[in-house]
Amino acid sequence: MELSDKEKSLLDRIARQKNLYLAFSIISVFIAVVLLVYYGFVIKNINSMKFVLIILILLAGRAHLRQYRSAVILHKLKRWLERKDI
Repeated sequence: MELSDKEKSLLDRIARQKNLYLAFSIISVFIAVVLLVYYGFVIKNINSMKFVLIILILLAGRAHLRQYRSAVILHKLKRWLERKDI
């Protein structure tokens, strides 16, 4: 079963963006931790809305990490397909 040109371009694009997903994940966790420390320990005024915002940022970081893991697998698949074509 061969991949179409559209599928190959999608595979290439996702494989190229894998480091971007990892960076987004790290940045999201860093921002959530900074907000938690700032509102929880410095100001000592963390209400429910701020806590929910921190949880949502952490969930977004988790989603980016999942995208990174998928992109790594697709990158390996791309390399395997390139070796198979040679």
